[in-house]
Amino acid sequence: MILIKPFENTQDGHVVLQVRLINSAGMEAHFLSYGAILQRLLVPDKSGNKRDVVLGFEDLKSYEADTSYIGQLVGRNANRIANAQIELENKKIALTANEGKNQLHGGFESFGKKVWEVTNLGEEVVFSYISADGEEGFPGELETNFFVKLTNDNTLVMRYEAKTEKETIVNLTRHEYFNLDAGLTDSVLGHQLRINAESYLPINKENIPTGEVLPVAETPFDLREDKKVSEFINRMQGGYDHNFVLNNHGNKPAAVLSSSDNKLKMELYCSQPGLQFYSADGMVDFHGKNMNIPGPSAALCLEAQHFPDTPNHDNFPTTILNPNQLYSHHLSYKFYYD
Repeated sequence: MILIKPFENTQDGHVVLQVRLINSAGMEAHFLSYGAILQRLLVPDKSGNKRDVVLGFEDLKSYEADTSYIGQLVGRNANRIANAQIELENKKIALTANEGKNQLHGGFESFGKKVWEVTNLGEEVVFSYISADGEEGFPGELETNFFVKLTNDNTLVMRYEAKTEKETIVNLTRHEYFNLDAGLTDSVLGHQLRINAESYLPINKENIPTGEVLPVAETPFDLREDKKVSEFINRMQGGYDHNFVLNNHGNKPAAVLSSSDNKLKMELYCSQPGLQFYSADGMVDFHGKNMNIPGPSAALCLEAQHFPDTPNHDNFPTTILNPNQLYSHHLSYKFYYD
């Protein structure tokens, strides 16, 4: 079932819609047309009780004021670009710099701050946004479509498509903050996490990759087996904000997250080469929806994407999109109870 209704208006008067997807098991995914934000993700247990497993807000004003990208679709480029500069067709292009001298998550008013068009396609919904040539410095008008579907096996299936009129850079991601305890605990420290990656990208003081690709073995980045978050989080001063190089596992998940009681599990599947694990250590005293979490570690993010600062590293998989190409990637969150 798909229900679409008005939610609230932005401060400049644009109507924002709420899109509710409900499957036969009672699972619900609530999106907003503002930022293609995932406002709620309600997962039913075997008794029919539902856990809302993502952080978010009740009102639009809070999303407009948010600076943590909560629940957003991030673009035109996810993560960081050093010195807010790229080079295309042998020309250097200056982007907006919104994190010191660097660009983070597409600039000041990126995709997560835009009102998207919504179309009900019957079994799925598509959110559409046209980014103007030169927006945040990126060349080429970019048409982006984001498709969402909720299947009856409790899987939220998502895919991105994008087309450009000029050679440009595209790297889209989702920025959900997951807490599978549904506010029952003050943090995700009791969660277990597994990331199927043999390598990771080391970073400098500005959280920019050095260009190296190093093995995770015998490092704090070795999360190839289920590990309790509290057991490894303190091994990294300042927490984790690192990109993992995903293994090619075919039908195996890129990551698995388990609740503190180990009953609810989420498997993340994606087609992108990297997964940014952000432990959100700086999130303190989060107040939103029915979850008031003092923190730290109120939630964590698993952002499937291409590598950060890819335009400045020839050894990274390219994020260049040409006019004769279709940008296409898929992502899904599958939930089940043991």
